[in-house]
Amino acid sequence: MTIQVIGAGVTGLSFAKAYGEEVNIFEACENSGGKASSYKVETNVGTFGFDIGGHWFHYKSTPAVLDMLEGLELQDHTRKAYVYLHGHFFEFPIQQSYIRHPDKRLVSHIKQELRKINMAPKYNNYDEMLLQSYGLTLYKLFFKDYNSKMYGMKDLSEIAVGRFETIRNVRTHTNTTGYNGDFLYPKGNIGANGIPLFLANKLNINYKQKVKSINLQKKTMIINDDLISWDTIVSTIPLNSLISIIADVDTNILNISKKLKTSRGMILNLGVKRTHLQQDRSWIYFPDPSLHFYRVGFYSNVESSLAPAGYCSMYVECSPLFFSNKEEALAVVPKVIHELIELGFIRNTDEIVTSKTIYLDHNYCLPDASTTEIIHNYLENAGIYSIGRYGSWHWSSQHEDMQQAWELAKKLTLRTRSKQTPQLLVT
Repeated sequence: MTIQVIGAGVTGLSFAKAYGEEVNIFEACENSGGKASSYKVETNVGTFGFDIGGHWFHYKSTPAVLDMLEGLELQDHTRKAYVYLHGHFFEFPIQQSYIRHPDKRLVSHIKQELRKINMAPKYNNYDEMLLQSYGLTLYKLFFKDYNSKMYGMKDLSEIAVGRFETIRNVRTHTNTTGYNGDFLYPKGNIGANGIPLFLANKLNINYKQKVKSINLQKKTMIINDDLISWDTIVSTIPLNSLISIIADVDTNILNISKKLKTSRGMILNLGVKRTHLQQDRSWIYFPDPSLHFYRVGFYSNVESSLAPAGYCSMYVECSPLFFSNKEEALAVVPKVIHELIELGFIRNTDEIVTSKTIYLDHNYCLPDASTTEIIHNYLENAGIYSIGRYGSWHWSSQHEDMQQAWELAKKLTLRTRSKQTPQLLVT
């Protein structure tokens, strides 16, 4: 049984590698990797390397996926993350480092609230989860504004809580470091794209092949201008986009798929002269609601070969609270540069050697378990499996997407073997 995979990002590649033979991958772009792609820029001071935002491989919860990367040279790293608040840097997570805040009255309030935290809180939405997990003072100080900026939503009660939302939040004030305390990153100047490049080796990938429509009854799909038959499809494109290209989709499924929501995003990659504020930090969180970005990270602090000596390759994740389309996002860039200069992360515009903005129509999917369950059941009954961050429509990191792909590959492998095994007739 040949399986057709839509999308050559980390999820699609992981499925194909885990499943083995008889997998065709169709990728609309001219290379693999998706949002885990990397690129280099040659300048008069040397070569800069960039990813599409921070793609650090957090593996502790899914150690089995490392088997798929055996042979790839990965370097271990310990997170050096901070929260920038009131002009000070606090180690992340802030619910453990708040005691260093110079306002002792504030520290006392937080300490009292954390003592009263219910270790098994009950909540109906994301806003309630944050408030009940960290107390009112930390909620107002960091969690409310930071998450609003990240998701692009002022009212966090409109966001449901999925499985990965609770994993991402270190819900106690103990010494738990959370899911991203340690991470792996490809060694050398290959960037995050080293992982999809390694997975893609020896796979049957068809580039510049865009799936235009799928027919469930006829079991056909149109790719570019070619009509192709299929028995099973594994899709990694956004779930609502997948539904929109099914020619004979059920009207009810089409309507509920339109309810799915996602945040937009914009990554600003910068190659700049190094300043003291960039030194020895992996990434920094910025809850200040007046700033147009919520996180800044440094590729070259993780892998030094991604920037020339004396320079830094960095990324700035800009808040969708300040834009609703690509044109508006680009208009935010000068404001972001100005704020970075004011904070001291860049001395002046003359020290920006190279820059590139990357606009994302889909960034963080807002979980909607009841809707996605209906859609996935409908698709699977037709022989289509939609997986990954955007295919499943949940928040996840690449190691979780790889794990999901691996599990589906084993499931379909067992199904194929059971069909091929002769059944004994009992008389």
